Amino acid sequence: MNLDLLYREHIAELCVRHARALDNSGYDQLLIHAGAPGTAFMDDNDYPFRVNPHFKHWLPLLEHPYSVLVVAAGERPRLIYFQPEDYWHKPPEDPEGSWVEHFDVVLAKSKQDIVAALPSRLERTAYIGEQPQLLGDFAAAQVNPPRLIAELHFQRAYKTEYEIACLGCANVIAARGHKAARAAFLAGGTELDIHHAYLRGAGVLESELPYANIVAVNNHSSILHYHGADRSPMLPQDIHSLVIDAGAQFRGYASDITRSYAFHKGEYAELVQAVDQEQLALVDEIQIGMDFAELHWRGHLRMAHLLSRFELVRLEAADIVELGISRAFFPCGLGHFIGLQVHDVGGYLKAPDGEEFARDPKAPFLRLVRKVEPRQAFTVEPGIYFSDMLLEELARSDNSRHINWQKVNEFRGYGGVRVEDCVVVHDSGVENQSRDAFRALAGDGAR
Repeated sequence: MNLDLLYREHIAELCVRHARALDNSGYDQLLIHAGAPGTAFMDDNDYPFRVNPHFKHWLPLLEHPYSVLVVAAGERPRLIYFQPEDYWHKPPEDPEGSWVEHFDVVLAKSKQDIVAALPSRLERTAYIGEQPQLLGDFAAAQVNPPRLIAELHFQRAYKTEYEIACLGCANVIAARGHKAARAAFLAGGTELDIHHAYLRGAGVLESELPYANIVAVNNHSSILHYHGADRSPMLPQDIHSLVIDAGAQFRGYASDITRSYAFHKGEYAELVQAVDQEQLALVDEIQIGMDFAELHWRGHLRMAHLLSRFELVRLEAADIVELGISRAFFPCGLGHFIGLQVHDVGGYLKAPDGEEFARDPKAPFLRLVRKVEPRQAFTVEPGIYFSDMLLEELARSDNSRHINWQKVNEFRGYGGVRVEDCVVVHDSGVENQSRDAFRALAGDGAR
């Protein structure tokens, strides 16, 4: 895999996409601002910097605030590279690496230098970012123009070969972290121990994660975005389950992997294995041309089969879905685009002009409904959760009579099960980058 060659092709593709989008939206050029760190209220400490995803689409520069990329049709992109003289913080290194040859680089030592290096006329210039006032006096229509943004977001669904390679590397890094986290859990570690083990295994700082790790032991797993970190050691007999949702990034591209583990043998361990098998079966069902929303409801049917098989609900699978019972146990969407952002953009865009698909009230948290096409990258993450809030709502409904409450209550202490992989669609089939990453860690039994 020659990343330098793939990056060259990636930049060529971005030049074509952005030139077309500028023309369609009526602009001559575009300023993409890396962004600026935010400062905590009434404090002098900045929040961790998160670069504008439109900026890192072009450049593997994640820690370069205030820098600006200038893009115009038919012209070589120009990077105003902010490199301040600073003894409080480590300034950016001199521009180096294979990316440099694709840009005209202008060094700026101060924010005044940045403004001075901008194009002289900005009337037909669009700005993408959060702080336009740092660069000039723009009309409201020039700042993040919806038509321009929509086309760029629509096209981001189609990954270049460079992007697919970066996503694969991000999955390998995350798999190393998951391997270490699993070992820490089975050794009886606390949620905080498991989180630290993940960071060590992945070899990353917490600020480098694409999203905050979800490390949920026992009934904490019922909270889909649990971000606690229990520090209290437990006796082995009190440890039941772990759901860990944790990713990594490579050159700004994210992975998003979830695994569930049982501490003891038993019915919960069987449920974990069953969800894992159904998740793999769902990945096998992915076909070019199908609506992702259809795959979502197939996921509900598969989870409903498990609800019936494990005698949690006394109905056939189709009836469990039809009556809406499956939504109480599987309330989230089946997946989302993955890329420059963990929940990458464009999942509801019908066309480059910004037209969107209608929302399904039965699936309010589904983030992706577009047809499956080659070069898309997305997650597949079915699950079964035992959420007190949702179960209480179910208990008050007419469907309560179909629920085996004794069995459900036995599972509440485990919280739930979720299995999530990152996949890429090719003309020749579906590449499961997460499973491939675990297989690359040979001999450890990781999945």
